[in-house]
Amino acid sequence: METTFGAFLILMGFGVLWQFFPSLPDRAQIRSAIGAIVLHVFLPALSFHVLYNAPLNAELWIVPTTSIIVCLSTLLVAWLIYRALFQISNGNFAKASFGAMLLGAAWCNATYLGLPTVTLLLGEEYARIPILYDLLAITPLLLTVGASLGAFYGASEFKQDVRSSLLSIVKLPPLWAAVLGVVLNAFHLPLPQMFLNACKIAGSAVAPVMIFSVGLALRFSSPKSLVWILPALVLKLGFAPTVAYFTAQTLGLSGNAFSATVLEAAMPTMVLTMVIADKFKLDSELLAQTIAATTVLSFLTLPFLWQLLQ
Repeated sequence: METTFGAFLILMGFGVLWQFFPSLPDRAQIRSAIGAIVLHVFLPALSFHVLYNAPLNAELWIVPTTSIIVCLSTLLVAWLIYRALFQISNGNFAKASFGAMLLGAAWCNATYLGLPTVTLLLGEEYARIPILYDLLAITPLLLTVGASLGAFYGASEFKQDVRSSLLSIVKLPPLWAAVLGVVLNAFHLPLPQMFLNACKIAGSAVAPVMIFSVGLALRFSSPKSLVWILPALVLKLGFAPTVAYFTAQTLGLSGNAFSATVLEAAMPTMVLTMVIADKFKLDSELLAQTIAATTVLSFLTLPFLWQLLQ
């Protein structure tokens, strides 16, 4: 366990250190390029390959359902807490900060950090769990509910409607690849081994590249607003996996699939939430601090959770 997370820290550290070498290309440009390649090539290949070979069982609905319940219940509790803080803050906690913290508390880094964590701890055959947890629940929720929150709490004049939300989901290449993988799997349609090997090789690049990209995204600054971040930390790293534990257990999930689902819920704040924050002019700085804080602390909480799940 220590070796696994030590390797993660080293890879992530390379991304963090990138900013200290001015001769290198801008880290935002590098992260954008990496994100585009992963979204349109590597992650679709991985999603297709994994679900084409995955067992078609109750996990297909239990994992996304658990993910939705965890996200929405955490969002509700976060809203109650931050609404109270907003009311007693005497103007020190802005509406844009309110919206940013809702995103920071409810959405987890299911693929970028969750996928490599699950596969290294439980094996490549459980890569299906992060994909089901993310592509069939977390990301669609971010592009609909998350975007709506951004439009409501943000300072941007850009407004989100149902049509634009649905178009954002439809345009996700990994989602289509996942659906295609499930359909071909269900009908037992054979494919050339050369093509499947190409998907496997491309998919193997997702984990190390994404961990490095998370390091590029981390922005450490003096946490002037720790009081605002603290509830999100507790909810993201403590409350969410607790909800996942009891939800997945109630729905009948067991074994390594159960452990993988609970680990997914315990992942730090989703890096992709920054896209929503920037688009709708939420408090991006506060959200960036939350991403950094939850990511660093997750290297303490995840090993502890893993021991509890054994």
